[in-house]
Amino acid sequence: MPTFLSRPRPLVRAALRALPLPALIALVAFAATFAFPHAAHADTYALPSVHIQAQVMENGDLFVTEARTFEFEDSVNGVYWDIPLAQNEQGSASTVSVLDVRELDDAPENEADARRASQPMQEVSSANSGDGHVYTVENLGDSLRLKVFIPSEDGDEATIWVSYMIEGAVMAWPDTAELYWQFIGSEWEEDAEDVRLDVTFAGAAAGTSAISSSSDANLRAWGHGPLDGEVSLDATDPANPHVVLEAPMVHAGQFAEVRATFPTDWVPGLAPSGEPRLDTVLSEEAAWAEEANAQREGARQVAFAGTAVLTVVPTIMLGVVVYLRKTRYASPKPVFDETYFRDLPSNDHPAVLSALVYNGTVQDCAFIATLMKLTDDRVIKIKHETRTEDRFLGLGEKKVEEYSIELAARERITDPIDVAAIDLYFGPDAKNGDEVPFGALQNQESAGEYMQSFKDQVLAEFERRNLSNLAPDTFRYAPAALAALFVFGCIAFAIFTDGVNLPLIILGGALAIAAAVIAERTKVHSPEAVELLNRCQALERWLEDFTNLDEAVPDDLILWNKMLVLAVAFGVSDEVLRQLADAVPVDRRMDEDGMYYYPSYWWYYSHGSLHSPMSEMHDAYQATVAELASSSDSSAGGFGGGFSGGGGGGVGGGGGGTF
Repeated sequence: MPTFLSRPRPLVRAALRALPLPALIALVAFAATFAFPHAAHADTYALPSVHIQAQVMENGDLFVTEARTFEFEDSVNGVYWDIPLAQNEQGSASTVSVLDVRELDDAPENEADARRASQPMQEVSSANSGDGHVYTVENLGDSLRLKVFIPSEDGDEATIWVSYMIEGAVMAWPDTAELYWQFIGSEWEEDAEDVRLDVTFAGAAAGTSAISSSSDANLRAWGHGPLDGEVSLDATDPANPHVVLEAPMVHAGQFAEVRATFPTDWVPGLAPSGEPRLDTVLSEEAAWAEEANAQREGARQVAFAGTAVLTVVPTIMLGVVVYLRKTRYASPKPVFDETYFRDLPSNDHPAVLSALVYNGTVQDCAFIATLMKLTDDRVIKIKHETRTEDRFLGLGEKKVEEYSIELAARERITDPIDVAAIDLYFGPDAKNGDEVPFGALQNQESAGEYMQSFKDQVLAEFERRNLSNLAPDTFRYAPAALAALFVFGCIAFAIFTDGVNLPLIILGGALAIAAAVIAERTKVHSPEAVELLNRCQALERWLEDFTNLDEAVPDDLILWNKMLVLAVAFGVSDEVLRQLADAVPVDRRMDEDGMYYYPSYWWYYSHGSLHSPMSEMHDAYQATVAELASSSDSSAGGFGGGFSGGGGGGVGGGGGGTF
């Protein structure tokens, strides 16, 4: 099908296609930084459909009916058309007469039925904001302004039909008649989508039969405007030929124009004048077609090269990342490959093993496990207390339950991780006998500092034990930076090429992201770390499945208690932990007075109306983290013949918008 013969964006597109591809890609990536902020501009409407019917009358006038659908994105008072009053190629001034304006909110699928169902608007000499179903026509000297008053709000949609007669768009020459008309002007504020023009000829039935597909054709048509526009001629019925122009989109600042030559006896009421015209038209259109085709070829090359770069390079990047991930940056296989492990994985601190299981991060369960360890070491004591407080406004008293921890033997602490945990909970100057409620943790002025100190001590030991991820940061994070550039380039390339090869561009971006994700998740550990991690994970599985395995608790309860502390460090659920604690017979964990032989058991069970200390401490730690995050956030800122590159000489055009 013939296409339009023009640049979609004459200045920008021509400049872009003249650039070498690398420079284009760089420019596109840079310019995208300025493209995205345009979203901040509050467009008031969109034009999802513009369908125009134009009939060349026997006297040479052009009877036009436009159906424009508006989707409003803001509150507006109405819409307007500016229709230029220009001279045609014969030097005659064009005139425009508005005949009818109609509005239909919910149009039937058949436009003719819709038009019959609609009610004509009333023309008035003037109208005010808020008036509806009226229109005004004002001669501005060089143009005619039609204002249609349809007060609308954001989300409203309306189809406006405007019928008008143009004199001067059709010219009769000694050898041909010519329609030269700009049906979409360059001054419209917004892009017009789904653009269609259907031109018919009232005098064709009584005149020479239409011929459009041979060298002696008497009906020819061209379109000027977007390069992706299409022109088709239908002379199947010689007495009723059609010229149809279609474009998926005419951007704001662009125009769309029709030029057609046809027998002069189709306009018997229009007297021929001037010199023979047909050869001139054919010559001009041939030159513009050649130019447009050259532009299309250039655009194809740019689209091909750009698509190749934005898909092949990410594919290569992904391949390299996967190759390196499976060769150079692959962890050794562990010797231990059993499902369960029924012993302590190592003598490392529970917080260090927790960090290993959590990929080098220190979670709240590491801190809680440390406190439980210190409880078993009898450095601290956990207490459940009930006190009396006055009610609000002195309306009686109420009982309040809370957990607290007492520092019992600070001198027994030797591990820096334990010291950091005590400093976090009690403060650095705490003495034996000091007692701090759980809820006080989040109120400490230096909680953030001491929390970070605790994490630093855990990670320092983690590093010293060579348990950290040995994959180099350059491999883990460089693909992410490249992926960001490629995704940015894909978006910008899609914008500047109107989505050419969009599925491939999306694929390229997805491949780049996949490479980044795989690289970032690369984990390389030493043989010792791999072995230890496997044992920790096997122990965690055993503890989680313990009650379903019908196994007995080990005779060594000290070992069992340390395993339970590790279960906390690994993030085993409270329910499972309670089941594990219950697996020990009561007489082996409590004396006759109801006191626990092993103090850490205090952490697993509820006391009074409170949840277990383990659950309460988890909440207190999370509240502290939330408090710190909140305080930090508060200070942050932050083509028929082709549409051609020539044209612009037709009458019509103009633009419009909302008011």
